[in-house]
Amino acid sequence: MTRSCFFVSEISQDSGEFDLPQPLSRQLDSVLRVRAGETIELLDGRGEAWECLITAIRRGSVRVRVIGKLDGPARESNLSVTLGVGIARPDTMDLIVRQATELGVGRLAVFRAARSQYGPAEKKKERWGKIASEAVCQCGRRLPPEIILFEDLAHFLAGCEADPAGGSLRIFAREREPGAGPKNLAERWKNAAISRVTAALGPEGGWESPECSALIDAGFEPVSLGPRILRMETAVVALISSIQLLWGDMGEGLSGG
Repeated sequence: MTRSCFFVSEISQDSGEFDLPQPLSRQLDSVLRVRAGETIELLDGRGEAWECLITAIRRGSVRVRVIGKLDGPARESNLSVTLGVGIARPDTMDLIVRQATELGVGRLAVFRAARSQYGPAEKKKERWGKIASEAVCQCGRRLPPEIILFEDLAHFLAGCEADPAGGSLRIFAREREPGAGPKNLAERWKNAAISRVTAALGPEGGWESPECSALIDAGFEPVSLGPRILRMETAVVALISSIQLLWGDMGEGLSGG
């Protein structure tokens, strides 16, 4: 169930009483039918959550008063996860943004791959940011993933930061070819303290051979997601879930940590 949680920038303990932005006010008033006296949660985009009391609703304008900062369990992943994806059809990309956010991805890098049928655009980035913000409110995170557009795979690879302290793993999903599964990969890295994972996934149709070579040359290890052919949005869930299970906070939960 979606919580009564929304993004509002420039909020602090000293904000006192103020009117919410018009788009949010209209949503609360006309769609959600809130009433004065109800409380909502506002996120400031900097990792803080605030409890606010609705004090008045006038002609589509909603006024709130800050009650105080909310404490809660940390739901940001202990693992720094960057997901690079070759841009796909719009409905698929919407699902990927939402699911990657819910699974704890901290940075989403989008680029045009050889088999991409669409190109990144700033208006898409704005839409993806809105979807990510909604997903953050739904899943209990307080920070949306950073969304970055790259021209193509080469620019994405050039933008992958080196980890001077070590503990960084780079992988890419490769279909229809033999390769180690995530569990096999984890076994090879069992003596390393992995703190950062950069994962790459091709668009519908997968990678072309030169792209696989470029990824391997950039230090990415191929990983298989099993014998079945997965839709792109399914592959994202399988890949990120495996990463979080093996090195992130899903593994901690299963082990009782």
